Amino acid sequence: MLRRLPLLIGFALLACTPPPSTAELRAVRAEISAIYKQWSAENGLRRPDGYVYTVDLAHALEHAANMGDHAWYDALRPAAAKVIIDRKDDPYTGGFVAWREGPGDFPDASGTTEGLHLARALLRGAEAFKRPGEQTLALRLIAGYDRHAFVDRGQWLIRNYFNFGTRAFANDSYLVDYDPDFVAEAARLMPEHGPLAAQSAALVASARTQSGLIHTMVQPDVGTVMPDYPLIAFSPNDVVQFNNACWVATSVTQTAPAVAQGVLDFAIRRWRRLRRYYYGRSGQPVTNQSADLAARTCIVRLAARLKAYAVMDRLLPDVIPAWRALPNDSVRRVYTVGEILLTLDTVLAAREV
Repeated sequence: MLRRLPLLIGFALLACTPPPSTAELRAVRAEISAIYKQWSAENGLRRPDGYVYTVDLAHALEHAANMGDHAWYDALRPAAAKVIIDRKDDPYTGGFVAWREGPGDFPDASGTTEGLHLARALLRGAEAFKRPGEQTLALRLIAGYDRHAFVDRGQWLIRNYFNFGTRAFANDSYLVDYDPDFVAEAARLMPEHGPLAAQSAALVASARTQSGLIHTMVQPDVGTVMPDYPLIAFSPNDVVQFNNACWVATSVTQTAPAVAQGVLDFAIRRWRRLRRYYYGRSGQPVTNQSADLAARTCIVRLAARLKAYAVMDRLLPDVIPAWRALPNDSVRRVYTVGEILLTLDTVLAAREV
């Protein structure tokens, strides 16, 4: 009971407004989805800088699959094909995923986070529309992601990207480059990915900070100047961006649930005064800059994935007005709206359990 006190104290600070009904949630999702679908029809979710970012495209594909909208899914697939690397003269990079597509040299670099997002979207498409070819392609992308793995000074990690110009991998690795729960799901279809899932989960678990957040990166070459320090994961100047920690937490609700629960506990204790940056050791805010809507949206999805349904329901009244307003903002916040829709998908799936 004592270890649940932080959660109970935080729970008391949440909204007391009755949660929306399932019908109301479906209506909100339909409203936002219609606007998002229109954006994708107008310019393929291209951002003001002229690029289509793979993470945005993956959001839309996954949501279309969750909605069972095969026409929308099919309309998005040609754009997805553009970012999947499949060159007969370069078999090594087969299954790599470009992090964006647009003006200038393409592709410039692979994206590990993007590869996993797109693989998950394709796997959802395979399930929703009974298309085994999508499953085969999703597993191929995971195999491409796995080729970013490396052991550096005894530390296993996924290198952040592959530079197609220099033909070299990055030396660093970020915790957002991992998704142990999804890789474990894929390993049920392709058991050889089992070690990848286990290593990913172990790395994320090792990155937990003293305050319950999750560190930002793994960089073993720091050991060159600090050879006796058992450094595994860290955050520059001990500063953790809450958005990143929360997103990583949503990826280990099955494979490292205690780590995910720690982030949820941290968040709900601070829900009314949640900040963007915290010190990993103390949990004290770095500045007074408030967390954005993407962070609060992530907390709702984290609660849903942890099956903390009472917490989820208490959070929803606080975020739904902002969710509905954001698509009508003068600036198209494509990434955040995609996150909102996937969160609504997760919440509605939880309501159906």
